[in-house]
Amino acid sequence: MLGKIFLGKFWHWAMLAVATALLWLAGSNRFHVREFNWFVIAMLIGTCVVLLCLLRFTRPGEQITRDRIVEDVSE
Repeated sequence: MLGKIFLGKFWHWAMLAVATALLWLAGSNRFHVREFNWFVIAMLIGTCVVLLCLLRFTRPGEQITRDRIVEDVSE
């Protein structure tokens, strides 16, 4: 049942949980106010790392969205 609701691998959801926890920690320490430049750099690097992990460790043809992505061949 939960596999139909939470589509994707466990580590996808774990990365989301870690990112949420880190953002909460940064917000509670007002890191985005006191060290804005470092906060933006950390956000950009973190986003790149997560995207690269998703691209690197997802096999071609593996479904990662609820609906299938269909190519538009009408051209």
